[in-house]
Amino acid sequence: MKLLLTLTLLFIFPCFTWAVPIFGASFEINGSFSGNASSILGAHDDQFIQIDSGTSVTVSFAEGSSALADGTNAFDLRVHTFDEPAPVNGEIFISADGTNFISLGIFSDANPPNHVLDFDLDILGFTHVVAVRIIDVSGTADGFDLDAIEGFEGGLTPNPVPEPSSLVSLLFGIGLCFVWKTKK
Repeated sequence: MKLLLTLTLLFIFPCFTWAVPIFGASFEINGSFSGNASSILGAHDDQFIQIDSGTSVTVSFAEGSSALADGTNAFDLRVHTFDEPAPVNGEIFISADGTNFISLGIFSDANPPNHVLDFDLDILGFTHVVAVRIIDVSGTADGFDLDAIEGFEGGLTPNPVPEPSSLVSLLFGIGLCFVWKTKK
């Protein structure tokens, strides 16, 4: 019985990943902006870009990585902004596959005192997010100021199908238990 339990755990654990904080690793900008675009990658550092009205910025985590829901009511995803003197609005979208985006709504880039927008993926019904898109919807000359995108619990994008080696391990364990039981 202990062997079956051990082999079952070997089957289950490869489906999970250990989580660490992650930041945007690549971006795509459609439209105009001011500032150094690469400043939105990595940890927030108060270096930002100002997205012009109608421009979209998509920030993705490293390939195969995503911000993970942690199963609690704690925040899982953070958008670092940078504006108080001339606040404007941007529509924020998230994507679990990098192609299909869901709008979270329209938010201001003036978020004192920390200049952050926090989201709980569990409440939003997402298990993970691989990309965040922001579109400036202000219609003004001042643009949405974006500093960085952060996932508090980053890890490998979840794979809902167990990898083949896990299935082989499980079948091997069941076979061993069957052989062991028939020898008794």
